[in-house]
Amino acid sequence: MNLAPTLSAPNIVLRPLVLSDAPALFIALSDPDVQRYRRDDAHADLEETRAYIVDTLRRSYAAWAITQDGGEALGRLALREFEIGTGEFGVVIRRTAQRRGLGSKAIALVERFAFDAADMTKLRADIDAENRPSLALFRQAGFKEEARIVAHRVTKLGLRDSIILEKRRSND
Repeated sequence: MNLAPTLSAPNIVLRPLVLSDAPALFIALSDPDVQRYRRDDAHADLEETRAYIVDTLRRSYAAWAITQDGGEALGRLALREFEIGTGEFGVVIRRTAQRRGLGSKAIALVERFAFDAADMTKLRADIDAENRPSLALFRQAGFKEEARIVAHRVTKLGLRDSIILEKRRSND
């Protein structure tokens, strides 16, 4: 069950991710450059993207389609409960929608949801050590490097190091 409410700010609407988002998400998930640091290869067909959405919804606390106006999905953000009280982000945005501030705005909206509505106390992102754009995105959002895990995961690029970035709920 997807617990994602619709969240919005100027020029962005995060709405619950649905299976009918598959054709729009296929644009990002079939792009080898966008999928460079993921464990899996770029998607070969729409059925693979549909299965990916089903799996994302099954494994996530909440999952959103990243849109500008509530319409076509330009990407997706999933929030998984990594451990009790700790959420973990996963963000994918199609190449033509990158560098518009959508990633930063999406993280900020979901951060508020996670800390307030979901009562999480910590958020984290597990990012390939060479994925400079993703590392910069989360650092810009106030996430701090907590660990570097050497040879942490196998991807199509081989055995990879991970950078773990975290942000804790403020005690204000």
